[in-house]
Amino acid sequence: MATQSIGQSSHFGARTKPATVDMVKLELHDGGTGSQDTPTVKPSAPIPSAQNVQYPGLKSASKRKRSDSTDRDETKPASDTTTTKTKTRPFAPPLKSKAKRAPIGGKRVVNTRMTSNPAQWYTEVDMRKPWKRGDLSTLVYTTKLIQDCIDAVEVDLDQKVKFSVLRRRLHQMEFYDFITDILVVKSKLLEDQGFPAVFDNSKFPFDLRADALMLFKKWTTRQWDPDLLRGIVTKKGTNHKEKTFNTKSLDKTYPLKVAANYRGAGELVNGQWWPLQICTIRDGAHGMTEGGIYGQVKKGAYSIILSGGGYADVDEGDRIQYCGTSGEENKPTAFTERMLESFGLKEPVRVLRSAALAPKHSKYRPSKGLRYDGLYDLTGYELLDKGTAMYRFTLKRCPGQDPIRYKGEEARPTEEELAAFEKVQGYLASSA
Repeated sequence: MATQSIGQSSHFGARTKPATVDMVKLELHDGGTGSQDTPTVKPSAPIPSAQNVQYPGLKSASKRKRSDSTDRDETKPASDTTTTKTKTRPFAPPLKSKAKRAPIGGKRVVNTRMTSNPAQWYTEVDMRKPWKRGDLSTLVYTTKLIQDCIDAVEVDLDQKVKFSVLRRRLHQMEFYDFITDILVVKSKLLEDQGFPAVFDNSKFPFDLRADALMLFKKWTTRQWDPDLLRGIVTKKGTNHKEKTFNTKSLDKTYPLKVAANYRGAGELVNGQWWPLQICTIRDGAHGMTEGGIYGQVKKGAYSIILSGGGYADVDEGDRIQYCGTSGEENKPTAFTERMLESFGLKEPVRVLRSAALAPKHSKYRPSKGLRYDGLYDLTGYELLDKGTAMYRFTLKRCPGQDPIRYKGEEARPTEEELAAFEKVQGYLASSA
């Protein structure tokens, strides 16, 4: 039986597999048979259309995309107006509506933008100001050191090493000369993960907590100048013997001067240090450039300085015997009267120790300059000499304060402060 091929095409215009034609005998209507052969089409198995079978490489990406889009359009109901956000997502969790977060509460009550009462400058910093990436990295690295110490405390591992590294960093930060308001804001050191994470953590050494608190207080008031003589004016003079000398006075235009006529510690921190007595006036620790007792009439003494001068003072650390000044004709001086008033008022006084104390008389003295060592109560007094009205007062350190920072790693002044002090002495000597 002879066969021949006939071409057949689909409705997309793509060619399909040809069908086969068999030659069969034609059956006549009258039941007879004819001798003429007539072709009859016998289709083979159903041929899949091109849209159901993908042949890799036969269609370009643009055609495949157009074809897939056509399929989706044909199968999508015309009346389907459901948004994609509310549809079920196959192989993925359903979308959740974003609820508004409640405002964060219970934050620290300190002067940062994290609180309900932030410092005004902190919230008004122009973030478009220029800043150096390296300077910011230096500050941000401090937060890493703080977190390392927190982790060490939690697992009780390598605490001493971690604390020593952080301690050195805090001492160095006192003399960073690149601090600006925008760097302080970007570093977030005034926020909970910064200095507060140190001085609020009772598991940290007391000196670390004090140093972090000291930096925190300085930076919140924008005291970023590392110069030990900031706010101090130095002038050269000549005496009657034609010998030159330096005079030091407070700069009247210095905006951060603090008055010293208050009771208690104020914003001072245990162990805070100064190179010269006039610097204590600038920061409100003491109110006299030379006198050792500062106070006001009927309000008593606010602060005293343990120094040299041949007085019969006794320094035992937490207990002090401190002499007033020499009067005349059985009458005490104004300074001694302030101490007597404080005794009657039962008010504590601030105590600063000076390096002028002889080492043999006090092991608690700082090696250089002056240091704030806390509050002391006046518990008694005695009259040493009636003619000069010389009184000696007994003072005891108020409980609940950090130890005096006179030895060990926690001692003040620090190595960095001593190095800066040498530069100050060199400057004063060269200008004399």
